Amino acid sequence: MKKKHTYELLYRRNEANDKIIIDVALNDYNEFFHEWDNAVFRKRDIHQDLAHFLDLCSEDIPLRKKIEIHFCVKNIVKSTEHEDRIRASFINYYNALLRGVKKKTKRIFCTSGILLLVSVILLFLHVFLNGIIISTIMSKVFLESLLIGGWVFTWEALHGITIDIIIPFRRHRELKRFIEADIVFSYS
Repeated sequence: MKKKHTYELLYRRNEANDKIIIDVALNDYNEFFHEWDNAVFRKRDIHQDLAHFLDLCSEDIPLRKKIEIHFCVKNIVKSTEHEDRIRASFINYYNALLRGVKKKTKRIFCTSGILLLVSVILLFLHVFLNGIIISTIMSKVFLESLLIGGWVFTWEALHGITIDIIIPFRRHRELKRFIEADIVFSYS
């Protein structure tokens, strides 16, 4: 007998397309939107509690799995116009988050590049000045400072492009999964 993963116990699976279903109950269409956002209806922001709930669900589900989001709207007559606005707001919200993650990723790469350039300059100066400067205590301290600084900047650059970049890459994949998610409405 195949052992079920935790997410398989918590979430339903659509047998037709093998996507994991996240169920969300709404009393009306306006619960989807942030209550303090008084912008034009089609440009409104997602309710923060809903966004937080979807993020928590996404953390439970492996990134290799596609998702579907089922909104079960209670005591409301179906409105295709409202459904389309919710879909558009949903995609706009996650596209905006994705742009932020892309900027953060770019910033990490740029910072790492600058740090690497500074480290190369410091290490080059160490090697170049090592043969020129007369050996005194002050010159040895200065040369060691260049060497240590060069290695510290090298470590920071490598740390940025190998370790700091992991979280934005994961978040990028999560946001892409939300943007590609099917949004389904049902009524009770």
